[in-house]
Amino acid sequence: MGIDFLAQTVLLSAVVLPVLTAALSSNCFYLPNIALNGGTYDEFQATEIKYCCMACARDSCCIAYSYDKLRNRCFMKAAISDSYKTSTMTSGLKANSHAGSMLKNIRIYGGTASAVKLPNSDDCLQFCTAYGIFSWSPPRENSEETDGECSCMSRISSIEYSFGSKSAIFPPVSNLN
Repeated sequence: MGIDFLAQTVLLSAVVLPVLTAALSSNCFYLPNIALNGGTYDEFQATEIKYCCMACARDSCCIAYSYDKLRNRCFMKAAISDSYKTSTMTSGLKANSHAGSMLKNIRIYGGTASAVKLPNSDDCLQFCTAYGIFSWSPPRENSEETDGECSCMSRISSIEYSFGSKSAIFPPVSNLN
């Protein structure tokens, strides 16, 4: 005999939904004690930051989010002007792989593990793959240099608007299998 509809629904919600939730939240990159300024296009109540991450992952407009731990509120971001430190907020960025976004005009600062001059952001991304985070900025306008500044890092201390810069966070290859 087959399983009735109610049993199928219970089985689906017991097995598939937790796996889907884990898959959607598996590439959340949290930035404790950092709030992101600018670009808020939506906000909603949430009991945990993972709900901000899952909503951002589903929304093509979202590149980042900030979560207010005191108010249990998510702030969805389509752009970022800068960031500041505060103990009441945690922020997150969408990963670059699997429909994540390249952060245009955004410079990430952090514990720079490696820095090198490279001609473009694509070369920087390739160079930094092992670190998980990269940020590339073009040479300054009045500079004679042709290569930009590429920084590879594994943690983030702040984020700011920087015209011409490109940054991304991408999970290690082992997380994608």
